[in-house]
Amino acid sequence: MVHRSVNNSARVLIAALFSTCLIPAFATAKDDGTSPVGTYLWYPEPGGPKSDQDCRDLVARIRPTKEKAEMSLWGSIPQSDPAAGSFYLLLSKTRMEPTYAAEGDYDFGNVRLGATQNGETPFELIPDDHPDVTIKGIVSAPQGGDIVTVILRGIPLDGTTTDRTVYYCRFDDLGTET
Repeated sequence: MVHRSVNNSARVLIAALFSTCLIPAFATAKDDGTSPVGTYLWYPEPGGPKSDQDCRDLVARIRPTKEKAEMSLWGSIPQSDPAAGSFYLLLSKTRMEPTYAAEGDYDFGNVRLGATQNGETPFELIPDDHPDVTIKGIVSAPQGGDIVTVILRGIPLDGTTTDRTVYYCRFDDLGTET
C-alpha cells in the first residue's frame, strides 16, 4: 500500500475543506457506542488481529492519537515518532479517509452510513477517483471490542470485481500531553 498524494486542484480543495470542516468533528472510536464514526489504527498483519489483545499490543507500541492520524493523512509525521509508517482510517458521517490509499483506489471518498445494528454499519462509498462508481460495504465495530473491520464489496479489478477486507484497531486519544 502506498500513501496517496494530493496532485491536482480538486484534491487540494477537498483536502482543505476536509481539514477545516470535518477533522474537528472526528471522535475517537470509543466515544460513540452505536456509530462507527471515529479514527482507527490500521492493523498491518495479514488476516487481521486474532484477538483484542493483538490490537491493544499494537496500540501500546505505536501510541496513536487523533492528531497523529491527521498528520498521517497529510504525510507529516516525524520519522522519529513510533507512529511513523503507521496508517489510519478517519471516518466521519460523510467521508472515509484511509491514510494509505493510492491514487485511483476505491477506498476513500464520500460515504453514506446506514443504521448500525449489532455493531455492523452498512455504507455506500463514492470514491473520489471514481465518482461514477458506488462501492457498498460494511463497518463491523462491535461495542466493547478493539477490532474494527471494513469490508468493501465489488471493487473493480481486471475486468471483474473483488471484495477487500481491512482491519483496524480502536484506540483512546490519550497520547497528547496537557
